[in-house]
Amino acid sequence: MLEHLIPGLGVLGLGGLLGYAVALAFREAARVLGCLLGVLFILLQVLAYYGIVHLDWGQILHHAEPATKMAGSALEKFWKIITYNLPFGGGFAGGFYLGFRQR
Repeated sequence: MLEHLIPGLGVLGLGGLLGYAVALAFREAARVLGCLLGVLFILLQVLAYYGIVHLDWGQILHHAEPATKMAGSALEKFWKIITYNLPFGGGFAGGFYLGFRQR
């Protein structure tokens, strides 16, 4: 009976390990992107303070709304691409969750 479970556990283990690795890479990329966006925001605020540029945050938010919808669909597409044709998707999702939540 155990000989039937061992290959399944190996696949779940591989999926979990790969999911964990992808989550770590994704988290680091998101961290770098967040830092770059923060520096850009500070730069824009400094330029606005000195009167070099004028920022209308209401208009920026209005125009950014479609981009937030696109980002949501991009994340869905990212997940579909990453898990495409994986027989160990459950283990991958678990490993991704653990890797993304790790501190």
